[in-house]
Amino acid sequence: MLTRVHALRRLRDLGGGSFAVEVDGPIPPTSPGQFYMLRTEQRWPVQLARPFSLYDRAADGAWGSFLVKPVGEGTRALLDQQPGEGIVLTGPLGRPFPRDVADPVCVAGGVGLAPFLLLAREHRASGRDLRLLFGARSRAGLSGLEDVSAAARVLPSTDDGSFGFRGTVGDLLADLIARGEVRAGETVFCCGPDPMMHAVAALCARHGLRCFLSLETYMACGYGVCNGCTVKVQGPRFAGWPYSRTCMEGPVYEAGELVP
Repeated sequence: MLTRVHALRRLRDLGGGSFAVEVDGPIPPTSPGQFYMLRTEQRWPVQLARPFSLYDRAADGAWGSFLVKPVGEGTRALLDQQPGEGIVLTGPLGRPFPRDVADPVCVAGGVGLAPFLLLAREHRASGRDLRLLFGARSRAGLSGLEDVSAAARVLPSTDDGSFGFRGTVGDLLADLIARGEVRAGETVFCCGPDPMMHAVAALCARHGLRCFLSLETYMACGYGVCNGCTVKVQGPRFAGWPYSRTCMEGPVYEAGELVP
């Protein structure tokens, strides 16, 4: 884990009100699902940094980017930066998606796309195309679709039917299961809004799919000091402890490890 000031290279519009915040390196090797705590070097309007999955990274670490959608003062401050101004990064942090799953079925909702572009690039470099189900309320909400479509086999869905499958991304997964294109014993990686992840986890449990969730829990420090991001857990990984720090033992958990 390092804390370093990085110069903003550019803000790249991904559509739907979201942007790739691209900063100069060095960006250390980072596994899909790991995250960084970000804040502006100057004029940071809130007390705490904000967590973001690494969205993209140059092969040599010369630059990296983060998918940011303005929802509050902190995210708006990041998007108000001008090229050359400083952004403070702390990371990489957290537990990534497991590396021993050769062909996961990835399910992303909205800005939950963020950890999957790196994973798609890794798979493409190994000669495989990642399967990615990507959903939003409408076509405008599929921010980053062009990026990930160049690196993965993307199956889009929209609630209003404006693009791709009509229905939620969970509905799309259920349809693929019903048609035999996703089968019991496969592994699902999922990131997105909590209701979506609850639905996907329940669907996986009913159909014999292993499921890993990347939580979007609010974090204060990002490295286990404040205990502000705890979630209730179960299972042998936690040695009897009833709560887990998302920033340390997560943000990726197997669905059965989380207590409803």
